Amino acid sequence: MEKINGVPHTKEDLENVKAKAEKKAKELKAAAVKTIEDSKEKAKDVAGRVKTEVTKEEERINAVAKHQSEQLASEVSALVQKAEDALAGKSPAEAVAPSVPSLASEGQTPSSSTPSDLYTEPLPVGFEPPPGYKQPPPPKREAPKTPDLPLVAPAISSLGTSEPIISHLAGTIDSLASYLKSNPAAAERISGVLEGAKTDLTALAERIEKARDEERATLEVKMDEQTREYTLKLLETEMEAQDKLDSQEDEFRKMFDLRQAQLVQQYREKLENELQTQSELINERLKNEVIAQGIELQRRWIREIKMRVEEERGGRLAKIDELSAHLKRIERVALDNSAYLDENIRIHALWSAIRALTNSSLASPVRKPFREELRVVRHIGAAREDPVVAAALETLEASEVPDVGVEPFADLASWYTTSVAPKVCHVALVPDQDAGLLSHLASYLFSGLRFKRQGLVEGSDVLSVLARAEYHLNEKDLDSAARELNQLKGSAKALLHDWLEAARRRLEVEQALQVIQTQATLASLLVV
Repeated sequence: MEKINGVPHTKEDLENVKAKAEKKAKELKAAAVKTIEDSKEKAKDVAGRVKTEVTKEEERINAVAKHQSEQLASEVSALVQKAEDALAGKSPAEAVAPSVPSLASEGQTPSSSTPSDLYTEPLPVGFEPPPGYKQPPPPKREAPKTPDLPLVAPAISSLGTSEPIISHLAGTIDSLASYLKSNPAAAERISGVLEGAKTDLTALAERIEKARDEERATLEVKMDEQTREYTLKLLETEMEAQDKLDSQEDEFRKMFDLRQAQLVQQYREKLENELQTQSELINERLKNEVIAQGIELQRRWIREIKMRVEEERGGRLAKIDELSAHLKRIERVALDNSAYLDENIRIHALWSAIRALTNSSLASPVRKPFREELRVVRHIGAAREDPVVAAALETLEASEVPDVGVEPFADLASWYTTSVAPKVCHVALVPDQDAGLLSHLASYLFSGLRFKRQGLVEGSDVLSVLARAEYHLNEKDLDSAARELNQLKGSAKALLHDWLEAARRRLEVEQALQVIQTQATLASLLVV
């Protein structure tokens, strides 16, 4: 890294500061991204909780459906119990029914005889078959036809996959139907009951499926609403994080620009100090070189004199006077060069001190004391013993202005425009002498009705003077503005007293510095 007298180069430091700022911006961006990811995780947690609630709601619906199915099962069980009770009430008829087969079995005992013994011809009423023949047994009665009972399981087969309990109840009812099929007498009476159970069970299964569809639709609507709500929240969180990241980036950019300006100012000051130091070193080196050259010339001439005296001792001693004159002229040149360099150094130091005093007293954006800079100018000017510079410096040192400083021109102009001029306008119509309260009130009221004048207007009234003073201030001519305002009298002069005092102090400093700069310029021309 390049250095100037141990001071790092400005560009390198600016790059380091820029790298640090970029690193900090990246860290902030990573933090913002992490915040967004945390927000997404929170949104996922919320979505998980919503899913859990939906699952719980589905379990509740399944529990309700199961409860309804169990209730239906209990109703079907009660129906089956009623059917069994009905069957139990018809047991005597069933007891008579088996007697018919028994008689038939008794009538069938003679059937063991050969068919040749049977008399198959028709017999008159009251007659018996001839001897050696038997009457054939009566024909067997056909068993009564059992009616087909309705089956419930095929009717609700489409609902059995979603509701196993309904399938189980349907199977139980079909088992009861199979049992009743083995008892034909009870099957005719219970078929209506089974048909009603089938209808009720089918309607119940459809109602459960409809309730489940309605609950599912409601849950889907709620799920969509909550999804939109949390999506909006997630977007708001992302936008807030992006806004924070943008604001932090702007803050770091401003900080970087401010730091860059500070570094530029610091290194500019260091460069000026270094240039001043280098100038002093160069001047000192030139002075030493001139002295060394004079001494060397003197020695060389002395050697030449000695050599020529030794060589031409015999008749050229008359040239010794001429050589001595040359030597004196050389010494005079060396002394003149030394005095010229000293005077240049003093003038350069005086100009540097004058510039420092001007920057501290007049060019500063704020008011600050400049006693130390004035003391430096006094010290440098005392070496030249310039009476004009001494008189100008004594005038400033005798006052308290160097201890408190002078108002900047911008502050004086702003003070005049915002505070002094409006107040003086209010008393523009007040007479210079014997002005009472009514005069001030009338002037305050009528001043607002008058048009504001601008530019170099003619007239000696207060508003014309204020317009000319404002014009001179806009032209940065403080002296002319103060001269115009100093002509006012009475209340206007009293209101302008503080402003005129501040302007007078600044003008005194400016005039003194102009005198000192003029004398420094004159001294520079005299040296040349």
